[in-house]
Amino acid sequence: MVALAEPILLREHSGMSEIPTNARAAERLGWALTRFNRKLDNVCDKLDRAGIKGLRGGPGSHAMNRRSRLVEYAIAARLVTRTDLALLDSPMEG
Repeated sequence: MVALAEPILLREHSGMSEIPTNARAAERLGWALTRFNRKLDNVCDKLDRAGIKGLRGGPGSHAMNRRSRLVEYAIAARLVTRTDLALLDSPMEG
């Protein structure tokens, strides 16, 4: 979530159009795209089960909308904050 929210966390007034693609976020983390997509799917599924709407694919639902909704929710609910940006420059495990 931090990799997707990074542009918005760095700039207080940036818009959702600055959310990186999955490929860019995966590259930022040093992960393969398939790994990133799997993790994104898991996070979205968990939040969907918790009642957060707009994170599950379906007819008329696009990946960009899901990423936007995830970032919007993560920032509003303070699941990610500016202090979490330091995690992006830390060595990743697992």
